[in-house]
Amino acid sequence: MLTDGLLLSGKRIVVAEDDYLLATTVCRDLEEQGATVLGPAPTPFYAMQLIGPDGRRKIDAAVLDVHLHGLTVYEVAEVLQDRGVPFIFTTGFEKTFMPTRFDSIPVVQKPTGSTGIAQELSKLLSKPQAAHSLQRLPVPPLSYEPPVVHFARALARQIVT
Repeated sequence: MLTDGLLLSGKRIVVAEDDYLLATTVCRDLEEQGATVLGPAPTPFYAMQLIGPDGRRKIDAAVLDVHLHGLTVYEVAEVLQDRGVPFIFTTGFEKTFMPTRFDSIPVVQKPTGSTGIAQELSKLLSKPQAAHSLQRLPVPPLSYEPPVVHFARALARQIVT
């Protein structure tokens, strides 16, 4: 049992793990820490369903096994990064096999006890939100241009060049 389990209390955490025994243990331990666990998801497809394709589902953090039934979870990780949701990877492989774009993401080596995962999540969630969310500049709204005008402009550029 973690002494700082209050950090996980009330947090919604996605667990993507294809090993049934490990997934069950991790989910149970996170729930004992007060977290609401979404999952476990055994494949990247199910993990995407849990985080919600539209971004409206509130998620506080995620635990992602790098390899789920022979598929990598990097696409899910990119979606979480884009949304500013902190997450950790779990893997039995060396971190050197992972893409460099995930160098700043904590990795818990397997086999590990689920206590190590809960402790890593507690550390991650205790950081200020700005530390693990992306700084995005506001995107100006696109102005609508009728297709005929757009086509005429493109045609004019072709003639000029």
